[in-house]
Amino acid sequence: MPMINNSDVLPLYNWMKDKKLIASTMKCEICKNLMKWEPYSKAKDKYTWKCDNNKCKKFKSRITIRRDSFFFNSKLALCTWIHAIILWSRGLSQKHVCETLGVSNHTMVDVFNFFRQICKRYFDQHPIKLGGEQRIIQIDESCFSSKPKYHRGRSPNPIWVFGMVDCSTRPALGYMEIVAKRDAKTLLKIIKKVAKPGSIIHSDQWRAYTNIERELGFEHRTVNHKLNFIDKISGVHTQTIESYWNKSKQMIKKMNGCRREHLENYLWEMMWRERHTNDTFNNFLEAIQQQYIFV
Repeated sequence: MPMINNSDVLPLYNWMKDKKLIASTMKCEICKNLMKWEPYSKAKDKYTWKCDNNKCKKFKSRITIRRDSFFFNSKLALCTWIHAIILWSRGLSQKHVCETLGVSNHTMVDVFNFFRQICKRYFDQHPIKLGGEQRIIQIDESCFSSKPKYHRGRSPNPIWVFGMVDCSTRPALGYMEIVAKRDAKTLLKIIKKVAKPGSIIHSDQWRAYTNIERELGFEHRTVNHKLNFIDKISGVHTQTIESYWNKSKQMIKKMNGCRREHLENYLWEMMWRERHTNDTFNNFLEAIQQQYIFV
């Protein structure tokens, strides 16, 4: 990890260049010559790119070192950004990061949402696929709406999340998606998108799952929860995904909850984290690199 020193930012900037978080070279938009990197006290980052071609219309004009980077539209210091990524990678709460960095809660909400957008775009580039030949996938739906305190007031409209977990992995890797309806048309479309050919689907007997085998071609086994948590004959159960729901909701609780409109991004973050438990910091930097490519 980089050494963060607010009084001497150049080592950090060189590290960011090496990590391809900011550009290591910059061409003038007019003359196309390579620009010069130099200190500039009036710039918020204390360094800029400058056109050094005296025949160019942009001679001596300056460009921010953030051009085309993840940090381009932000006023937050780059050292603060990197420090925030380090703390977020460690799973520290938003409140803790605010107190550590001396940044307002409003600012850190935006920063954490930027991080979750990176997680979402990561899966746009690397779509989640679960299961495979003779591997079991458990499926279920869960309500993520909070209940009114002390049973007072009206309950919010339910937010239903459809989930799938691959039971062949330890710990089980999952997929979650907010759904407007829990009907067959909605849920089977997601199963088809995420489950690999040859997967075996385990579920309860929710009516939307009735035609999984006929319409999608997956072997489908069920458990009747009105009778047993585990089918006494086949051994089919959905306890793995139920445990997955509990873990997911506990993580949201640890984050001090989230607004309804932000839940989708929280789900992307959780799915990203469960796949990058080792060296989370460098894996996140790599995700940024893939999404902000300098040419």
